[in-house]
Amino acid sequence: MAATLLTLSLISFILFLAPVKFRNTDLRRYFAAFGWLFLAFSFFGTTIVYLFENEFVYPAIAVLSLPIFAITIKNCLYEDKTALQITTVATIAFIIYSLVAFIDPISDWMIAQQVDNTVSALSAIGHPASVSAWDTILSNGYIIIITFSCTPIVGMAVMLGIATGVGGTGQQKILASLFAILSLALLNIIRLIFVVVAYSEQWFPYFLDIVSNGYPGYESFYWAHNVIGRISFTLLGIIIVGGGLTFFIPTIRQFYWDILHFYYRGLKIMADSFLRIFKSD
Repeated sequence: MAATLLTLSLISFILFLAPVKFRNTDLRRYFAAFGWLFLAFSFFGTTIVYLFENEFVYPAIAVLSLPIFAITIKNCLYEDKTALQITTVATIAFIIYSLVAFIDPISDWMIAQQVDNTVSALSAIGHPASVSAWDTILSNGYIIIITFSCTPIVGMAVMLGIATGVGGTGQQKILASLFAILSLALLNIIRLIFVVVAYSEQWFPYFLDIVSNGYPGYESFYWAHNVIGRISFTLLGIIIVGGGLTFFIPTIRQFYWDILHFYYRGLKIMADSFLRIFKSD
């Protein structure tokens, strides 16, 4: 079901970019809204699975994203300029991600590169590690399987969407794209090094009854990968790469301000509406 919703979201976003009209009615706003709606349902459907794995980061993000999705969908229907600009960036990012994710030779190559580069980096800093399979790292007797989600593709797709979806010259877009790819690739290797070292040396043996999933030592992987790695390196990516893009394409700064104002305004309107409802009761 999640895959079907994701496909419907992608189709809607692609149609959003096409200048489709029916009886003099611009359908782009509806395709934009449905793209976000299908994406939201797919995201929440996938997130439910994590609850059974004692995973709380994604469910927490899902709850926090509810008003964001609602604000975006609503304003797409109103043809708000900022909402449509955000949708354009999201569409480009989604297309880039899909081209890589759904083509096995490319996705497998990215996984293998992450394994080889991470093992080389670990060897360079003197930490024992080896490639036990094309997608697996072995370190101090602990096995770390690298999946497609361990690659920096999501961050790259988003940053490339921003670099190419916001106004700028061709040269600016090329330089910004190269910066995003190289910096995120480096950040991801650093993240994987942290996860492998923390797991193989058992840095975080905490709350094993809750997060170990029945595997001895897994709790260190859980805290290093699922919590610290996801949160801290996501923030670093936003600050370093997202901020760095503005030096290549100055107009992105205004795009960031527009986004902040757009969601601040939307959240304020939503909060005011809830307050009026409670006061009326």
